[in-house]
Amino acid sequence: MNFFTDELKKITDRSEYIQKPKFVGQSCVFRLSDDVTGKLEFITGIVANHYNSLRLKLFNKSEGPIDTQLMGIGDIIGNKKIYSNIQSPYIWKDGNNVDWYGYKPTDSDYSAMSETVDDYLSCFAEQELSEDEELNISLT
Repeated sequence: MNFFTDELKKITDRSEYIQKPKFVGQSCVFRLSDDVTGKLEFITGIVANHYNSLRLKLFNKSEGPIDTQLMGIGDIIGNKKIYSNIQSPYIWKDGNNVDWYGYKPTDSDYSAMSETVDDYLSCFAEQELSEDEELNISLT
């Protein structure tokens, strides 16, 4: 594993919807259902080597891409004091060195990122029927 996958693991470990993720390169790949696969990764914005967003892609194995969602880290956990500035946190890659620039996310920050990912995934996850719904179906 590398820095990116270590950070993604801190998010996916808290996820209700991401089970048995595989960490490949700088990404996390997982099954949302039998037909739907997801890919979670940190991406750069307009500044090279400043990874300031999470990108979540969903694919149907027989029909192709379903949707892509970009989530700014600062939009999720808020702006933070980084050295003498208030700004959005990001991962900085400088050659072979990769780390959070001037701010280390807290447990609550990782939980917030996981909850945001789960909110999105909940829109695409197969919903289990409640006992009342199952009973109504079997009675008709």
